[in-house]
Amino acid sequence: MNKVKRFTLLIFCLLSIAILVSPQIKKLTGAVLNKVSIGDQLMVARAENKLPETQQNKMAASKAEDFVGSQKCADCHTNIAAHYQLTPHAKVKIGDKQVGCESCHGSAINHVALYDTAAKLTKEGKDAEAQALYNDAAKVAAASMKSFDSMTPAESTKTCLQCHEGTQDRSDVRFNYLRSEHFRHGVSCLDCHSSHSPKRVEFLLKETEPEGCYKCHADQKVSFARPFHHKVPEGGMKCSDCHNQHGGFQQKQIRNWIGADMTCTKCHTDKQGPFVYEHAPLKIEGCQACHTPHGATNPKLLKRNEVRFLCLECHSNTPGLPGEEPGSIGGQVPHNLASSTTYNNCVRCHTAIHGSNSHPRFYR
Repeated sequence: MNKVKRFTLLIFCLLSIAILVSPQIKKLTGAVLNKVSIGDQLMVARAENKLPETQQNKMAASKAEDFVGSQKCADCHTNIAAHYQLTPHAKVKIGDKQVGCESCHGSAINHVALYDTAAKLTKEGKDAEAQALYNDAAKVAAASMKSFDSMTPAESTKTCLQCHEGTQDRSDVRFNYLRSEHFRHGVSCLDCHSSHSPKRVEFLLKETEPEGCYKCHADQKVSFARPFHHKVPEGGMKCSDCHNQHGGFQQKQIRNWIGADMTCTKCHTDKQGPFVYEHAPLKIEGCQACHTPHGATNPKLLKRNEVRFLCLECHSNTPGLPGEEPGSIGGQVPHNLASSTTYNNCVRCHTAIHGSNSHPRFYR
């Protein structure tokens, strides 16, 4: 058999196999996609240029007669409607349509129809029939409308992310949140935000910072009570100045996507470098190798109260200076800073401890 015939036969066999296994592959792919995370499904959809249906799409495709309008809701839910009008949501439009109650809770047409009929029967003195319809209206609301009080964190968050989807970049709420520690621990949007009556209207926050954060991060509230801390309790800065509450690529949801140290050097610019001689822990482990950012008993926010004890964690076997301790003249002993009364602070000599452009031992 010549080469052309063999090649033709090979192609025929491969095509036959592909036709036979195609349904199985498609079925298997579907099963896998059902098991992967929402975030991964979103990535697949974007790669195929097929975005999932969003709340914007649903609203654009819906007919006006499917909705009763927020004013109808406000006839009964007066206080909620009044607070809602003060929020950014009330000012948002998707196309020519205003974002209202039914944008999140779903169509209230059946719910309202039953209430209207019940109200009419009440006016006619048919109280028993009216009460039955009122009960039915409540059941219809529970069955056909979204009550966020009864939703799981995943369900409520999914509703919010239908609009707060954005694009696949570092500022995207959905993209960051689905990769966050908050998401992994079941924290939903409604744990921090209130769409109806927020204390901080700008971001619909239930509590202002840092009190809202302290509800879960009580250990950090203790840290900020220490003598020295970043001025978060005083209002000089916010948790969200360093942390991205919606998530991201960094541990602890650090805001700067390049690295935690870039978040620190945004303010502490003189420590940024690069330096001719770099301090290894700073380059490898980062600022938190020595510092605790939330609060400490040391004025430099060091992990140890005294500098010498912190340095000795790494430099316990560093050769000493002759004459440093009694009886060590001409000898080479460790920097015995734990008991030294003279050389009790490394940075008296190693002043450029973050990095030096002039000396490998960080003399300035």
